Amino acid sequence: MGTVPFLLNQLRPLEKGGAALTQAAASIALSQGQPQTIVDVLHGRAFRFYSEGIRQYLAIRTGSTERADHYLAKLRAFVAKTESNDLVKAPGVRARLYRAARGYLHNQSQPHRSPTKQDLEELPWRALPSAHVSLSPLNELRFELSNAESELLELRHARELSVEELAFVYGESTDVMQKRIDAATTHARVLLEAHGIRDRERFGRIIIEAFALEPAPRTHDDEREGVEPLASGTIVGGRYAIETRVGLGAFGDVYRAKDTEVPGHVVALKLLHQAAHSKSAKQSALRELRLIASVFHPSIVQFKDHGWFEERLWFVMPWYDGETLESRLQREPLSRAEAMKIFQPLARALAAMHAAGVRHQDVKPENIFLARIPGFGDEEVTPVLLDLGVAATEAEMVVAGTPTYFAPEVAAQFASVEKKPAVSNKADVFALALSLRNALEPETQEDVAAGAVDTFIEKRSRATPTAPTRRPLKYLKPSFERWLSRDADVRPTADELVEELSVLALPEERRARFKTILRWTIPMALALLGASGAAVTVFYQQAETQREVAQQATLAASGLRRDLADTREIAEQLELRYEQSRLTRTELAKRLALTDGKVAQLRTELKDEERRLMRTREKLAQNRQEKATIEQHLSETERDLSATERSLAATNQKLLATSQKLLAEQEQGKRLERKLERAGERLLELQGEIAALDARLDAEANKTEELQDAVAKAVAARSRAELELEFAQEELEALKRRDAPPHAPEPESKPNAVETTPDS
Repeated sequence: MGTVPFLLNQLRPLEKGGAALTQAAASIALSQGQPQTIVDVLHGRAFRFYSEGIRQYLAIRTGSTERADHYLAKLRAFVAKTESNDLVKAPGVRARLYRAARGYLHNQSQPHRSPTKQDLEELPWRALPSAHVSLSPLNELRFELSNAESELLELRHARELSVEELAFVYGESTDVMQKRIDAATTHARVLLEAHGIRDRERFGRIIIEAFALEPAPRTHDDEREGVEPLASGTIVGGRYAIETRVGLGAFGDVYRAKDTEVPGHVVALKLLHQAAHSKSAKQSALRELRLIASVFHPSIVQFKDHGWFEERLWFVMPWYDGETLESRLQREPLSRAEAMKIFQPLARALAAMHAAGVRHQDVKPENIFLARIPGFGDEEVTPVLLDLGVAATEAEMVVAGTPTYFAPEVAAQFASVEKKPAVSNKADVFALALSLRNALEPETQEDVAAGAVDTFIEKRSRATPTAPTRRPLKYLKPSFERWLSRDADVRPTADELVEELSVLALPEERRARFKTILRWTIPMALALLGASGAAVTVFYQQAETQREVAQQATLAASGLRRDLADTREIAEQLELRYEQSRLTRTELAKRLALTDGKVAQLRTELKDEERRLMRTREKLAQNRQEKATIEQHLSETERDLSATERSLAATNQKLLATSQKLLAEQEQGKRLERKLERAGERLLELQGEIAALDARLDAEANKTEELQDAVAKAVAARSRAELELEFAQEELEALKRRDAPPHAPEPESKPNAVETTPDS
């Protein structure tokens, strides 16, 4: 009970921006047990939900479908880059998408030119509805209104934006937008009144039709843009080698893969988009797998293996060669015989699902695969129901699917009707019957005019599709009125539908019965007719004879002879008729013998079928045993998950301790940064001091050079002084020798004194 109010609270700020999409997303999110995923569901589906309406808006505003596709590609990239919470903020997804689209048209450095009338006339406008006699009122709205008025009316009525959403798109107040809408509406009413259209309710429908283009054919390339697939050769689950992506959905991709453990074995592998980290997320991811495993039927896709790849669930299904019913219908409609061969097994499959308490919720030709199984003939197909991604159990309040295949009670959940009836398994019966009608008459398939999804859903909640209209199919009208009834109680169950679908072969059965009756009655009628004719002839001839006898008594003999001749002729005719009748009875006997032979052959075939049934039952028992094994494996997997979660809890504790250490280290790092800042300041001071010291060193160096010069000069002066001293000593010695007495001996040490003087 706690999740429902939470979801409703989450919905309230989003309701104005596309109620149907928001409610469907909430329903799916609730089914997964994760209310917070409503935002992710909206993000995943928003672009595809509104893309057709935005494409038509861009085409009309630019006058070119090519330029519209160019801007649409930009918008797709914008959605992929935008955070989910930002995308779904009030006033909602739709308003934000149209604001971005309008921004590409009006806020570029080189804005596009307004389309000319010729440009608009060349657009692929939607085929004229039968309700209108001429195109005049539609063309008045398309070509005679100003560009600003037509854009405003288109966004308000054909694209279904509210006044609040328009105020957001235009960047104006709601009061200003309301005045502009009123002015444009008044002008449009004047134009339509000139054509005799004064009904206010009809006015809105005509606006939608006036701005409706033919829908673009959807391609898988458009869906895949911006979504990165697994690379070819990637190994999933240790054994499945990815070859190529073959399908993309709102919740997962489908790949063709090779089973490396079984040579030549190809499988279909589905990989969910969202990773599952918690136990509840993993249980939610296993939801579709459990629904598939709970039902066994040849026309319901089965799973063979599963596991986790980068925290995303994958599971393996059989690979079918063939095509979807939607692709088949693009070539030609189904004949009644083909339809019965395809839809009776599908009805049995739905009956098996409903018996298991599962509702499919998205039955449509796109989800019906016509598989060609080797050994069953090239023309024989086995219909298989695909995609249980939005299936639900009877206990789940999940409402989802494709709007064009909504049953009235499903549409009522999103519409403004006061009474919202309960949704039951009969909704699947409605969708299957509607798929049958579209398969017999593809031209009657409804589309969402101008991408106005909310308007289409409102209409479906109050009215149901019509029965086939082609002459050979008109006899089916009572059946389709029952199958597509607005009242779910009037519709048959899936089991009852299996029997009622035999009405498709009713004309052939009638012709066969008529031929059988003719084969028996014509010979008998001919024999009776021959005998009666002979008797009448006899009576007539006798009466004639009597009249002739009365009138001509004289000719009695000749009359008797004539009677005898006539009687012989009559006898010959009777004999001839008898022989023909006998030949006919012989032929009938032969045919009866042939029929007996066929009956014997049919009895033999019946015995063969009984043996096949026994084998099928044995296989069913084996599959049930395999199912039990799989359930046991799932239980073991859940236990492993529990162990993993306990390990994850321990890891989270370690992570918490590590985070605390990291915070302490961050604090220490901040202290070190402050120390480094102070050290940097001190370094700057030291650099200043070093610069001053360098200057002083330069000054000292200059002084040193001066001292060196002075020392050199002093050394030179000393040398000169020593030389002068030496000369003076020599002169002194000379004077002493000259003044000394004669014959006085010269002292021996004097020369030595002279020699050592310079050294001293």
